[in-house]
Amino acid sequence: MRFIKKFEPLIKFILTLLLFFYSSLIQFLPLAIMAFFDKDFSINLNDPNIVYALQIFSNSVLAFLLFLMYKDDLIKEFKTFKKNFWDISDKAIKYWILGLIVMAVSNILISKFTPVQISNNEQGVREIITGAPILAFLLTTVLAPFTEEIIFRKSFRTIINEKIPYILISGFIFGALHVVADITSIYDYLFLIPYCALGISFSYINYETKNIFSTILVHTLHNGILTMFSIIGTGMIL
Repeated sequence: MRFIKKFEPLIKFILTLLLFFYSSLIQFLPLAIMAFFDKDFSINLNDPNIVYALQIFSNSVLAFLLFLMYKDDLIKEFKTFKKNFWDISDKAIKYWILGLIVMAVSNILISKFTPVQISNNEQGVREIITGAPILAFLLTTVLAPFTEEIIFRKSFRTIINEKIPYILISGFIFGALHVVADITSIYDYLFLIPYCALGISFSYINYETKNIFSTILVHTLHNGILTMFSIIGTGMIL
C-alpha cells in the first residue's frame, strides 16, 4: 500500500497515457454489443454523423474515466476556481491571447511562404464540421478541452515539478500530437510552431494558476470560437 502511494502520480500518469492512446478502441464497444445481440446488425461507417457520434461516445467514456482518476484534485481545484474566478480567468486569458498571437502569425507565415495553407489537423476538424456541425461543436468545444487538459497538463504536472521542463515538455507534446499523426509532407512539420506555441501558453497558464480549470476555460474558448468561425464560414448554423 505504501509502495502504491509513493508511486501513485507515476501510475496515474502511465494510465492516463494508455487511456489516451487506446481510447479510440472504446468507440467500437457499442458496435460490438449491437452485433452480439443482433447477428444481422449493420451500420454505415461512411455516415459522418455515425462516425462522430461514436467519437463522442469514446471521448465521453474517456472523460469519465479521467474524472474518476483525478476526482479529488478536480473537485478541490474547481472550488478554488469558483472562488477566484475573475483573478484566475484574467491571468489565463492574457497568456492565451499571447499564445494565440504567436499561433496566428506563424500560421500566416507558413501559408504565405510554403505550398501548404492549413494543417492536416485543422483540415480534419473542418471536415467534421462540414459533415456534422452539432456533433463537431460538442466534440471540439465540450469534450476535447477537458480530456486534453487532463492528459497534457494535469498528468504531466503531477510528475514534473520544475517550471521550465514542465512547460516545454507538456507544450511540445501537446503540439506534436496535433501534427505528427497527419504528416504528409516536410512542410507539415512547420505546424509544430503554432501548435506548440499554443500548448506552451496553456502549460504556462496551468503552472502559474496552479488550477487545471484555468486551461480548460481558455481551451474551451479557443476551440469554441474557432469552431463557430468555421461553421459560419461554411454557411451552416448550429
